Amino acid sequence: MLESLLTLLCLFILMSWYSQILLLWTHEEQEQLPMVYHFHHVIEVEAQTAHQIETKNNQLYFIQTNDDIVTISFHHQKIRRQVNSRGHEEILRDIKGFKLTERKDDIVIELTTDSGEQIEKTLLKKIQQ
Repeated sequence: MLESLLTLLCLFILMSWYSQILLLWTHEEQEQLPMVYHFHHVIEVEAQTAHQIETKNNQLYFIQTNDDIVTISFHHQKIRRQVNSRGHEEILRDIKGFKLTERKDDIVIELTTDSGEQIEKTLLKKIQQ
């Protein structure tokens, strides 16, 4: 009987370790999700405050009403934001690929993470008045 209790105790300990390892494993995969939401938020805020949106050399340019030029670019596996080509703010990291496709009414932003996940965002262009 004592042997059965010890076996059962060891089994419960192993199961608790397994569940913790499983939680850590799934947490690492979802760690990038909040950063992607932050990236989408930054892009939307810049688009709403800009009077013009352009793409050139796989970079996204938001020309603001105060004539500041906000640039979103891919540099060393990171997506960064610069204002008037000075300094930089890291928006998203661990990115393998960044591609902008300009179409008639919108701009498609395609990201590929280091883990191979593909994320796409469509940004509507501003109508020039």
